[in-house]
Amino acid sequence: MNASHVSWPMLGIMLAMISGSAALCRGEDSPTIAALEWQPLPELPDELGVAGPFVGVHNDALIVAGGANFPRPVWGTDKIWHDRIHVLIRAGEQLQWIDGGTLTRPIAYGATVSTPDGIVCIGGNDAANTFDAVFVLRWNSQTRKFERRDYPKLPRPCVYGQAALIGDVIYLAGGQSGSGLDSAMDNLWSLDSSARNDPAQFQWHELPACPGGRRAFNLTVAQHNGQEDCLYVISGRREVAGTIEFLDDVWEFSPATESWRQRSSAPRCVMAGTSIGLGKRHLLVLGGADGTLFDRSDALRDDHPGFPRQALAYDTISDSWSSAGSMPQNQVTTVAVRWNNRIILPSGEVRPRVRTPKVWSITASPKR
Repeated sequence: MNASHVSWPMLGIMLAMISGSAALCRGEDSPTIAALEWQPLPELPDELGVAGPFVGVHNDALIVAGGANFPRPVWGTDKIWHDRIHVLIRAGEQLQWIDGGTLTRPIAYGATVSTPDGIVCIGGNDAANTFDAVFVLRWNSQTRKFERRDYPKLPRPCVYGQAALIGDVIYLAGGQSGSGLDSAMDNLWSLDSSARNDPAQFQWHELPACPGGRRAFNLTVAQHNGQEDCLYVISGRREVAGTIEFLDDVWEFSPATESWRQRSSAPRCVMAGTSIGLGKRHLLVLGGADGTLFDRSDALRDDHPGFPRQALAYDTISDSWSSAGSMPQNQVTTVAVRWNNRIILPSGEVRPRVRTPKVWSITASPKR
């Protein structure tokens, strides 16, 4: 395997040029976000890239596992699911991809959260099945191997949902229980990872359903709202009477009261996108499909322009949306994670059937 690498100190110098960016990623806050700075990291070893991988960080390694893509020519082949695990590590002064082995089966489009116990991989599917399995991957930096542990199964199979972590509790919202969008759910399930040594308590719990109704391809992200850490469910899509409905609504869940309230809608649908908390009050939306060309994908094929290249920011305290600047690419069906005070966005889909191997390091500059 040919390892891809880049100088870690050089990347740090480039990022340090952005005034205040590292501090902002550590949690210092600004009322508004002026712009995002995007820097490339070594590309995923799979030259096609993958959509729907499990993505997380454990023991100072970035993990990209599984996923699906279309071999070239993309419009003349069937989708293939993968089991390969790619691991990006620091090797001296370099960042380097290494082979992390394989999953127990090819799988994609599940949800992932990074925890001290490892990256928790939730649900997903292959060409024939939707899964209820949950497992954690623990990276051993000394042996460069993974330890896999099973977690409790979901109440129902789930694919195309998203998960977030608040404290020790994993929350999974939305998704489909089967292959069709008509199986989209209004679910909110939680699992307390601190109870993993107590089998009686270490189970998924069903919480009050999202009042916004059934959805898949939604964003699920945690952030403080000025009073407590809350869960936000954003956008997605569903099928109503045979018609696809593209959603832009936003719902906030309070773990303290187990109650929901609706917030200001996003400027557009951002289904299948990725979001991450920034500082003490912001959510960044780093991609998502708006649905405008959804019915024309087969006709446009290689002429499809891709998804909107405009990042968004949501302020949980003022309940307001703003632009977070342009993006070099809009990579959907992937997961944004925080690694070494940077936001990392790996691979994903850039237009129908087309993936990218590109991996980005993102920082934010506070507005002065």
